[in-house]
Amino acid sequence: MKFGAIVVLFVVLAAAAASASEWTETVSLKGDLRYRHEQIDQQGESIRNRQRMRARLTLTAEPEDNLELGFRLVSGSDDPVSSNQTLDGAFATKDIMLDRAYFTWTHAETGATVTGGKMRNPFYVPAKSELIWDSDLSPEGLELAHRFGEGDTKFFVRGAGLWLDERKSSANAALFGGQAGLEHKTGGVQFTVGGSYFNYTKLDGPLYDDDFFGNTSSDDAFMKDFNLIEVFVELGFKAGKTPITAFADFVSNQEADTAEQAYLFGVKLGKAKKPGSLEAMYNYREVQKDAVVGVLTDSDFRGGGTDGKGHEFGFGYQLSDQSKFAFSYFINSLGLENGTDFNRLMADLQFKF
Repeated sequence: MKFGAIVVLFVVLAAAAASASEWTETVSLKGDLRYRHEQIDQQGESIRNRQRMRARLTLTAEPEDNLELGFRLVSGSDDPVSSNQTLDGAFATKDIMLDRAYFTWTHAETGATVTGGKMRNPFYVPAKSELIWDSDLSPEGLELAHRFGEGDTKFFVRGAGLWLDERKSSANAALFGGQAGLEHKTGGVQFTVGGSYFNYTKLDGPLYDDDFFGNTSSDDAFMKDFNLIEVFVELGFKAGKTPITAFADFVSNQEADTAEQAYLFGVKLGKAKKPGSLEAMYNYREVQKDAVVGVLTDSDFRGGGTDGKGHEFGFGYQLSDQSKFAFSYFINSLGLENGTDFNRLMADLQFKF
């Protein structure tokens, strides 16, 4: 999409909102820009260095008290788990894609919400880890969610029907998921525990780029179905003034007899929020071949897909209110048995408004 068309789109949306009331009261606009140096060192191949960028622009409107409309444009391609754009092509212009377009309606009495369209990931993810879902994923479909409870104990439930692939000759590929959990705070400690159920239907052939991303396949078809059960926990507390978060995630594919499990555990220290503040993170994970759908899992870990294990280290330093330096390093193995080494370094400058 050309930049001029993007500007026109956002101006029209803002003007439409302004016709009903002052646009500053009903419409908000925000964005961010990330510049990244990335190095990939994979055993048996030459070291790869590249410069990448990600740009995102989000418009949110609240035309009614219980209705939110959201739109987000991002750089990149049609890759479902990445909005990065590599700087190459002799300074060629870069693509802008529609990454989100959704509505959220809230029931006035119960607080239950219905969200539809191309949306943020509707499911809770412990400490924003990426065992099942890449953090850039914007699923498409419908979600129903509700939170209830009083005081320091809250419960949440959500369900979603998400559409993966529309086909003319056979049933459409879809994902139906449900999740429930408990949040509790006591004595400066807070924890979240819960579980999820994800049922994929009619996957048939590859979902993106004619690739199965590590999942077992034969004759251009998945060899295993995917019916996932997930259990997760997140624990937060402070050591002095330093916030600490410990987390773990486990998933098992009930439709696979072998290579059906994945797990991740880790810890986060600090929070880079005020200028001069620091944060650090570590996690370790193992992902068997058919534990999760490879095209949707973390695209940075082991280069994307399943059948891998290893460490992820992260560091962040808040430069100013609106800018941050971040560093990530992956020490991974491509293949759980007799795998090859895969190391990835990412150094980011992040800006937002």
